[in-house]
Amino acid sequence: MANLALGDQEFTASNGLNFTYSVRGEPYSIHPVILVQCPGWGIGAQYLKAGLEPLEVKFTLVYFHPRGTCGSSRPENRTHMNVFHMAEDLEHFRQHLQLDKYPVMLGHSNGGTIVLAYAEMYPHRVEKLVLIDHRLLGFDDSDGFQRFLLQRKVDVRYEAAYGTAANFRPENDEELRRFVEMTSPIYFFDPEKNVPLYLHSLGTGPMEFWCFESLQLCNKDPETGGRLIEGLPKVMAKTLMIFGRDDAQCTVDNLHQTAKEIPHAQIVILDQCGHFPWLEKPTETFDALERFLTA
Repeated sequence: MANLALGDQEFTASNGLNFTYSVRGEPYSIHPVILVQCPGWGIGAQYLKAGLEPLEVKFTLVYFHPRGTCGSSRPENRTHMNVFHMAEDLEHFRQHLQLDKYPVMLGHSNGGTIVLAYAEMYPHRVEKLVLIDHRLLGFDDSDGFQRFLLQRKVDVRYEAAYGTAANFRPENDEELRRFVEMTSPIYFFDPEKNVPLYLHSLGTGPMEFWCFESLQLCNKDPETGGRLIEGLPKVMAKTLMIFGRDDAQCTVDNLHQTAKEIPHAQIVILDQCGHFPWLEKPTETFDALERFLTA
């Protein structure tokens, strides 16, 4: 494996795109390196760096910034922003790192969708896979979304957030940040306690509306979602899935549908927990991660 110096790094892939990544944590760890895939829709990496910081005591974490995010190049064609394009970028990165296979790949939300796509495309190139509240693209969990909407429509903690989600469409970077901030209560079981923590973890870096809009465009292609679902049986990696039972955006139905095709996966479902389990259930989340990562 290539030397992993702590700090911010970059490399140019053979596809001509330049990618940035950050190496954090324990540089002399006896444990496997963890590749952390950031979501591809423009939120950036800071919320993960803040949230997963407890892992840095024992592990080396490599945060890979997808195309268009945190200084990584945009493709010329915005239709080249689907999860399989981003998974292909991870293969270029593996080669750059001179790894025979990724010891651990971890992804949250859309980041989980990307590493899942990689594990399907390159089943022999990943040893362990961690999916945290991932979106199973191509699976319709609208029933679960509506169930939460009906439960919460008379709850003042969520009223304004759902109103924003229904009526506000961002059109630039600044509006995207405002949209993320205003809809954040939807992502939590206890928004009053956890929204301030989440907003602080986002940092002040830019959010990329171009990525947000491009990924939405790509996600509308039914072939992409169909390919992801059809590829699930190809996953050979030891797999851990962690979900909040009260995740109203990526509902736990995504976990159950994924588990049908990856029956060897370990499953952790956390009660009274939404989309960010390290905030709402930190002890349970990091205990499950450490058991899996050190086994």
